[in-house]
Amino acid sequence: MKDERTIHLIGHIIYITLYISLITSSIIFYNSANLATLSYAGWIIFACGLAILIISSQTRIRTYQVKEALVQSGIYAYVRHPEFLAHMLIITSLTLMAQHPISATIGAILLLLLCIEIVEEDKRNIEKFGDAYRDYMRKVPRINLLAGIIKSIRKRRSG
Repeated sequence: MKDERTIHLIGHIIYITLYISLITSSIIFYNSANLATLSYAGWIIFACGLAILIISSQTRIRTYQVKEALVQSGIYAYVRHPEFLAHMLIITSLTLMAQHPISATIGAILLLLLCIEIVEEDKRNIEKFGDAYRDYMRKVPRINLLAGIIKSIRKRRSG
């Protein structure tokens, strides 16, 4: 158990270091390929990621205030891991803004680490919440917000 925590901590340190490196490289290499359209797209994606991050944090805070164990309301009714999705969007946006191979490489590594962490988070939640989380997994997509919204609309129409 202690080794697992140490590995998890080291993973977080690596992730944070890479994230800071991506932010730094995005500032240094901003629009390095001189493709304004990609920079604009990056800013739009950044705004979407930031909005999702804020919404998911607010939902989580409200849910914890009423002592609900498994968050399934708000944005969590449409996507299981909105904070991971938000970070993925922000990472993608920074890569698009920089338009540089260094930023693209760091961004790709960060996205891979997030994909691995999402799978691990699902495993931890299954251990913690059991069948309730398995049921939640069947109902709500991991990070595909559009699929979650469509599923919810279909469920309302049929029910």
